[in-house]
Amino acid sequence: VISLMSSYLLLATPVLSQRPSPCSNDNQEQPEQRRREIINREYGLRFDIPANYHTELRRDTEPSQKLWIFVRNPTDVKFMECGSRERMIGYGHQVSDVVVTIEPRPSNIRNVRDILRNVAETGGNYSQIIESNFTTIAGQDAVIYTVKTTYPERYRYVLLIHPNRQDIINISAGDYGNVIDPIDLEVMDIIISSLKIDR
Repeated sequence: VISLMSSYLLLATPVLSQRPSPCSNDNQEQPEQRRREIINREYGLRFDIPANYHTELRRDTEPSQKLWIFVRNPTDVKFMECGSRERMIGYGHQVSDVVVTIEPRPSNIRNVRDILRNVAETGGNYSQIIESNFTTIAGQDAVIYTVKTTYPERYRYVLLIHPNRQDIINISAGDYGNVIDPIDLEVMDIIISSLKIDR
């Protein structure tokens, strides 16, 4: 009798099916070989991105006055539109943009070695620099480093001090997990190799 009742309970219990998400960004579009130039006259920045990529400009008003230029894969653009339309929770965290930021240089940062030292000192147990090197980008000293965090996340950063000595330029790519998407790294390299700073 007990086994029959157990079977009945299993049969009578409705199965909750998960509705597949109407939005997906699993298959990132390949960057086109054609390029287009992005120009920011305020900071005298120029760089190329794949012609099929999109950009979004944002500015923090307080406290840092940071300028953000998001360089987004067309698949992620469609995903963001779908996520908004479908009212998905947290959909903005599911895209991996390449990001260019410009923000005021803190007074304790005099050169790119100070930048790397500051990152190492402020990361604590949360993040670890797993590789770094110094180079020259757009005629300026630069530092390139990769960080892994405890979440896990992995990000690659390129930082250089703007020739105006007032601002820091940061180019980054990364995402959740232990690997940075090779497409994002390719687009990041396109930006870095084409970066020009008008003085």
